[in-house]
Amino acid sequence: MVEPDDDAAVAVVGLAVRVPGADRDLDRFWHHVVHGIDAVSFFTPEQLLGWGVPKDLVEHPDFVPARAVLESADRFDHRLFSYSPSDSALMDPQQRVLLECAWAALEHAGQPPVAADGNRIGVYVGTGLNVYLLDNVWPNQRAVEAAGGLGLIIGSDKDFAATRIAYKLNLQGPAVTVQAACSTSLVAVHQAVQALLTYDADVALAGAATVAPPTRRGHRYEPGGIFSADGRCRAFDAAADGTVPGDGAGVVVLKRLADARRDGDTVHAVIRGSAINNDGLRKAGFTAPGPTGQAAVISAALEVAGVDPDTVGLIETHGTGTALGDPIEVAALRQVFDSDRPDRAPCALGAVKSVVGHLDTAAGVIGLVKAVLALKHRTVPPIAHLSTPNPRVELAGSVFDLPVAARPWTPIDGVLRAGVSAFGIGGTNAHVVLEAAPAPASRRRRHVTELVLVSAKTATAAQDSVDRAVGFVARTAPGDLADVAYTLRTGRAELPWRAAFLTGPHGPAAGTGVPGPAVRQVDAKARARGVGLYLTAAGELTGNRPNYDADPVYRATADEGAGLLRGQPLDEPSRERVTRLVACVGLARSLRGRGIAPRELAGTGLGLLAGAVVAGVLTLPEAVALLRGDPDPAPPRPAELPLRAAGGEPLTDAECADPTRWRAAALAPAAPQPLPPDADRLLWIEVGTSVTPRFGPDPSALPTDRHARLLATVGALWQLGLAGPWDPAYDTGRRRVPAPTYPFAATRHYLDAPATHLDTERHH
Repeated sequence: MVEPDDDAAVAVVGLAVRVPGADRDLDRFWHHVVHGIDAVSFFTPEQLLGWGVPKDLVEHPDFVPARAVLESADRFDHRLFSYSPSDSALMDPQQRVLLECAWAALEHAGQPPVAADGNRIGVYVGTGLNVYLLDNVWPNQRAVEAAGGLGLIIGSDKDFAATRIAYKLNLQGPAVTVQAACSTSLVAVHQAVQALLTYDADVALAGAATVAPPTRRGHRYEPGGIFSADGRCRAFDAAADGTVPGDGAGVVVLKRLADARRDGDTVHAVIRGSAINNDGLRKAGFTAPGPTGQAAVISAALEVAGVDPDTVGLIETHGTGTALGDPIEVAALRQVFDSDRPDRAPCALGAVKSVVGHLDTAAGVIGLVKAVLALKHRTVPPIAHLSTPNPRVELAGSVFDLPVAARPWTPIDGVLRAGVSAFGIGGTNAHVVLEAAPAPASRRRRHVTELVLVSAKTATAAQDSVDRAVGFVARTAPGDLADVAYTLRTGRAELPWRAAFLTGPHGPAAGTGVPGPAVRQVDAKARARGVGLYLTAAGELTGNRPNYDADPVYRATADEGAGLLRGQPLDEPSRERVTRLVACVGLARSLRGRGIAPRELAGTGLGLLAGAVVAGVLTLPEAVALLRGDPDPAPPRPAELPLRAAGGEPLTDAECADPTRWRAAALAPAAPQPLPPDADRLLWIEVGTSVTPRFGPDPSALPTDRHARLLATVGALWQLGLAGPWDPAYDTGRRRVPAPTYPFAATRHYLDAPATHLDTERHH
């Protein structure tokens, strides 16, 4: 066996789940897992009859009124994805759930959910049988006729599950729908891994969804069949008699490990290897499990991973709790993991189906997410409902144990490793080998004021986003706030309803002189007007140290200015004027570095000289030379942006090239003057060291003298739609971290099934 190869390792950088009892909530899902709490729901006859389940079936003695239900599956945020309510109601709920899951997973990874052009982000997903089409849509002939044949197919057929996500999120890598029954989502993970390792994609989403309508909330128990008699899945227990069908979805975001480290991603776990195969004829029947194929796929995954089986401490099994499946699965595992090593630590078995039911196509990825969380928490979870081990499962003499309570996970040979299995009806088997994520490099963290940006498609969703972000920030360690702010700024879509607030030692917006987070819509009129920078270089010089500490663009200008002053025999007034000029130029450059693109510059006195530097008429050394009284080192150049004195028209190229103008500006007082009468064409931002605005009632005339005030101005302009991407210098050393994801609107889009003679599902 070869050693693990980091060049062939894949990082799990994003997770999203929609599971019974923990919809969109990874923490709650882990709580259920670690405490062995199952999420199966039981229904009354009245509920079932109201959903259209036939009366004779409800009253049948073998009918089990249970299912692990995803209660919100009838709801969809159609506005976010630009679907009409009618199209949303016709679409397969599985594909709607999967679309929201993909968005949330990318946000959890700190990746913008609507990607920029040129990306190579792949999608590998699948869905279960579209029972909604059969039970709810097709009987509604009026809706079917209105949709038309092609519209109905596009909204319903499995073929479009991956391409729908790629289209709506602008993902331009491979988009492949995967179908392999119960192993679908883990097969999708394997295919995503292969796409990354062969450089077909740089980022890949993988997962699946299975959702059935309420008409399928229950099943007929058949002795020896797949479904249990009492609605509980008791994997590996003596009382095990089957599984429980369930609804759910999961999506993971994967990336080459080296790329994830380079990009500052949070790595939740590492995929060391994966494999898929099929049983072929090596089993009793088409629906039967095959131990030979299972053992072969696990061995192949370990070989690809370069991992010694003796170092694996947890196997998240397929674990259906069936009389045939559990013994065969353990027999296959023993072929691979039985060890002669006398100090071999026990390997725990896990079975997530005992908690969330059998989620069919999504079962494998939910098992993977469970294993990732177990690695992160360094905890071996229990198997729910396990009291007496199944005597037909031969564990005696094996390395395996069945945990009945959560326990700390002790590394084997210094590492935590897990395997995850999924075996589909029809014989397609998949196995993934996981390893705990490497510890992130330690960093020196400073607590400075940060700007937090949130946006949404609607005002209500934006306010929800603000509330979640403010609460999250309040619970975040001060040293981590920079990463949170960076993630929310770069790892989210920029949507039309926006809010911005500052973090600080005393909470959001404290000490900034501006009100708390307020939601407002991007202003088309303001965007049409654009921004102008009014450079004054006036006021007090105190308060700029935070700009220097926290702002690399401002700091670079300040350091350049300090170098120009070093060793120069200047009197104190001249030194102060140089300092004012440098501060003003640094603030203007900082605003531009934070995405403010001015259409025009204006200045007065020393501020006009600073404007000449910002506009490229003079370099900073040339301007400082004028302040020192040195001869002109070079002729001035034409302005790269329209530049005007505060009381006049924009300077012509000839006027910019006149050195006497800049010598006069170097000697002029640092005092602001009113802007010209036509100044309301633009939204003017004062750039200087003053504490209060010096002109006009326009609320956009915010001061930029202090770090918090500058950030507040940037936030206000971003809300209006007037701030673009930041200079990469601001992102140096930042990491993408989990932060609040989008609050999807809970709007019902669903066609209720008419009362019919529908039977409930007899197979999975």
